[in-house]
Order: sequence, then structure tokens, then C-alpha cells
Amino acid sequence: MGYRTILFDADMTLWDFNASERCALADVTRSLGRELTPEMEQFYHQVNGSLWHQFDLKQVTREELTERRFQQYLEFLGAEGDPMEINHHYEQALGEYSIMLPGAEEMCRRVAECCTLYIITNGLHTAQTGRFNKSPIKPYIRQMFISQDMGCQKPDKEYFDQVLQAIGPVDLAETVIVGDSLTSDMKGGLNAGLDTIWYNPNGKPADPEIPVTWEAATMERIVEIILAEP
Repeated sequence: MGYRTILFDADMTLWDFNASERCALADVTRSLGRELTPEMEQFYHQVNGSLWHQFDLKQVTREELTERRFQQYLEFLGAEGDPMEINHHYEQALGEYSIMLPGAEEMCRRVAECCTLYIITNGLHTAQTGRFNKSPIKPYIRQMFISQDMGCQKPDKEYFDQVLQAIGPVDLAETVIVGDSLTSDMKGGLNAGLDTIWYNPNGKPADPEIPVTWEAATMERIVEIILAEP
């Protein structure tokens, strides 16, 4: 039978966030009088990744995340500046770089032929709307739900309740969440009572406490699952 309503995560499921992040971080670093080096990028990536994981677990707020990451980056550079002003610059720059993961556009095109597609994201409003409006997948997406605008976030059941209410009556058995994050996407599906497809191209270990309906290493496999192709 396959699925008919598809809730796609954004970053590292459709967009190559790492590539976009690198470009935006280079812009920010240049504004501080430096040129981005691999060491700078690695440091920021570790700090930002850790803070986003804490955010998913509700250990930090969005405001704490955005301030702390650039406070720590400034300290690493030995530079001065206002972390929140730098974060604003970063979000604006990030919104300019709509870099898709290879195969994402084709996946959306194929699935949109018989399904209704939505994006569900914990990403920041400025960056996500900027990239979405510049992306080649915009014609295939019915609506994007940004947690920053909703007052709740993945993996909360409240977030998915709001999404499902907004999109109207759907058959939950024909609705599936597609994402790369166990803690926000897959756990969100578990909380919402929805099927899930864990996009896991790098073969990360599973978490027995967060069972998934499907696991896919490629976008082609995601299409096969959604369309119930053999």
C-alpha cells in the first residue's frame, strides 16, 4: 500500500547542513578578520553539535544554544564580539546557502507524484526559510513546520499534534516520518504514534530504546519504502 503523507526532516535528510554551515561559518569568521581553518571548523562543529543534542534533550534553551556556541567560538579564536550579533549574521548567511544532499531533489520529485510532502524541523526560522525559498524542492513541499514558530519542538508529542492538526485529516497508518536523528525524528515518531524511516547512510548504531519502523542507508531505499516497491 505504501505511505501517502510524508514528514521529512530538513537538515542532513534533505539539505547538506554541513556544507551550508561551512560556508556560513566562513562568512562569520571572515567578518572577525580571520580565514576559516579546519581546526576552527572542527571546534565549532563539535560545540554546535553538542549544544543541538542538549537542545533535543531539553537541557538548554534555543537562546542558550545560539549564544553559547558563538561565545565559545569567540573564546577559541581569541576574538571579541557580541555572540548574539554574530549568531544573527550566521543565521542570515546560512539562509543564503541552500545546498541539497545528493539525490534529495530526485527523491522528493518521485515521492511527490503520489504523496503529500511536508518538512518538520527544529532549525532556526531565518536559516530554514531562506534555504527553503531558494531550494529546488520547494515546488514539491506543501508546508514547512519550524519548531521555533510553534512553541514546541521535536520530539515532543505536542509538536506533532500541532503538525497533524494543521495538515488536516490524514490516515495515520499512511503517514511516516523520515529523518536522520534518533533523538528528535525517530523518538518523535515514537511519541506521536507514527511510523518512521531512519535515514542512516553512515551506519550509525541503533538505540534499542528508540525502535524505528524502517532503516534506510540510501535515498533510493527511502523511495522504495514509501512507495512500497519491492
